[in-house]
Amino acid sequence: MRPNTSLWQDLRHLCVLNASVRVLNIAKSIALLQFGILWMNLKEKERLVSSVDEHMEGETKKTITLKRQVYTLETFAETYKDEGTKSSVFDSIKKSMQCSKKKAGKILGSYLPVVEFIRNYKLKQYILGDVLSGLTVSFMQLPQAMGFGILASLRPIHGLYTTFFPMLVYLLFGTSPYISFGTNALMALLTQTVVEREADSFIASFANTNASKPTEDEIMDVKIGASMACCVLVGIFLAGMGLLKLGIITTYLSVSFVGGFTTAAAVHIATSQIVKIFGIKVKNFAGAGKLILTYTDLFSKITQIKFVEVIIGVICIIVLLLVKICINERYNKKLRMPVPIDLIVVVIGTIISHFAKFEDVFDVKIVGEIPSGFTTPALPNFDNVGSFVSDAFVMAILSLAMSISMAKICSDKHGLPVDDNQELIAYGACNIVSGFFYCFPSATAPPRTMILSSLGARTTLNAIATSVFLLLVILVIGQLFVSLPLSVLAAMIIVSIKDLLLQYRNLPKIWKVNKYDFIIWVVTNSVCILVDLHYGIIAGVGISIFLTVVNDQLSTGHLIGLSQAEDIAVRYTDGKNMRDINGVKIFKIPTNLYFATAERMKNQIFRTIMNPKKYLKKTQKLETMAKIVDEETVVVKNNISTEVNGKPTSATLDVNLKSLVLDCSMVNYVDMAGITALQQVIKEYKTVQVDVYFVAITDNVFATLDAGEFFKTFPKNSVFVDVFDAVSVLSSQAVNSTSSSKL
Repeated sequence: MRPNTSLWQDLRHLCVLNASVRVLNIAKSIALLQFGILWMNLKEKERLVSSVDEHMEGETKKTITLKRQVYTLETFAETYKDEGTKSSVFDSIKKSMQCSKKKAGKILGSYLPVVEFIRNYKLKQYILGDVLSGLTVSFMQLPQAMGFGILASLRPIHGLYTTFFPMLVYLLFGTSPYISFGTNALMALLTQTVVEREADSFIASFANTNASKPTEDEIMDVKIGASMACCVLVGIFLAGMGLLKLGIITTYLSVSFVGGFTTAAAVHIATSQIVKIFGIKVKNFAGAGKLILTYTDLFSKITQIKFVEVIIGVICIIVLLLVKICINERYNKKLRMPVPIDLIVVVIGTIISHFAKFEDVFDVKIVGEIPSGFTTPALPNFDNVGSFVSDAFVMAILSLAMSISMAKICSDKHGLPVDDNQELIAYGACNIVSGFFYCFPSATAPPRTMILSSLGARTTLNAIATSVFLLLVILVIGQLFVSLPLSVLAAMIIVSIKDLLLQYRNLPKIWKVNKYDFIIWVVTNSVCILVDLHYGIIAGVGISIFLTVVNDQLSTGHLIGLSQAEDIAVRYTDGKNMRDINGVKIFKIPTNLYFATAERMKNQIFRTIMNPKKYLKKTQKLETMAKIVDEETVVVKNNISTEVNGKPTSATLDVNLKSLVLDCSMVNYVDMAGITALQQVIKEYKTVQVDVYFVAITDNVFATLDAGEFFKTFPKNSVFVDVFDAVSVLSSQAVNSTSSSKL
């Protein structure tokens, strides 16, 4: 039986239709699912964007909310009193006298830091940096030591001694791996001043006698004895300051003073070396104006110039500058170690001078004989110590200032701590010990220190490599430099102080930053150059103290206002955007209150706020006028503005002032004159019914006021922690008084 064809076709169409509907439903579901996912992604993106916007908005505008009670200084001290246990003086002494192995080891380590360096030395990590930096510095030490020995008016060997012995002592006592203690141009120059003065006195002692003039060796012995005694004195001063914990003294030497002085000293050093480059022998001048007299004598003998020495000096200066600026400074990050151009120039100059016979053919002055080995230690000669004890003290201060400043610069750069007081002991020990070995006063040399810093010295043990090289020089190699021309050393010394001479470029910046610093720099530098270094020190310190006093005298107080937009105290200008505080004015005292500023601050308060005496006089005058004229022609308003016969008088007095708040946040010191001035301010304003309050008084000022019986007449509850405490209390008092007056 055949199936019905039409029925079969209808059934087939129905199945196809059903399948199509299912496919459409599936496609619809997929489309809806994709749309839902897309919609969710969009919402998520919007949420993320909004959260980022909120986060960014929060980053730019952060607000804080503080909640605390109102405090006077008295209630604050009671709430947050010090609960620490206080020990008696006897207990403190007893505790300090106790000793143990650990404490003894700690004390020994503090006075001999090398013990800690050896204990913690990491051979694989430290050895390369210490050896490389030590050798590099030794290449610079050799020519500088000989040059500074001659600059000090001594022999080159004494410069080598002054490099060798202080370096070994600093290795034991020093705390900074980067300090290169030894010869220093400024110390050599100041030593020259002392030894030349002593030599002149020694020669003058033969003038009135029939004895023959002293020989060069005898004069040199006097110079060496004076330099040794001066060296020991400098060491005693430095070690004494270290033992007395006076390392903080360096903070009283302003940067401008040190900059002006060192630049002027560089001018003196360059002058002494220019004379040697010209080959002209000039007189040794001492006292005021010696630099001007030296140049006058130099130019008067300009026809005696030795062109060969000038050519040698100029060539050496050009070569040194080209290598140091164009290679060492330009490629300092790429070079493993800088090119030792100083040593190269000295070696080449010695070789050329020896084989070309500069001394015999061109009459070029050379270093001469350099004795090998060490001289037996001897006691310094302190017979004439009184004549240069002040010079020794100046050298100690300058050695301290230069050395500590370089140590702190390297400490900040590398993050290694430096003990100021132990450094002082180290500097003192270096000079005391070296004073028995024919040395002159020593200090840190900035160029050598920066090389140790840049080449990665890790401990003071880097001095071992330097000392071994210098030991070979003193014992053997030093004799090879007999033919070295002095003009080569002079050129090297001039180039070594180029950074000091270039400090003149800092003057425009100093003027822009601080006018007082500029004045200190210029005055110190000018007096040092035009007069002498000693007078420049006195002038520099004097002008620093004078300008500090002037700065206090010129400081001006000002009114403080509260912002209308937020809780912040700002300087009151024209009253715009300021919160209105009825009857309250806030005055900020900008400086310490002592005998030099107390009276002026009191007058500033009266001038800025209101002078009570003048107020009373004008009030009495107005009251007198009011009694004389007819009552109908006088109109007395709330501000006591008076009109006479229809014409206003010039007296307009402010009687809205009820409270004066003195902000003492910048006052750290008060003396008896300051206490008296504050009492007078309170007394004067009390006569016009104005109450005085204080805010932000420091603990030591509060203690001084308490000891001066200030609070016997002034209530302690009128001293608040800050401005907002005072304003909060005074505003509530004003509201209460207004409400009671209405009732």
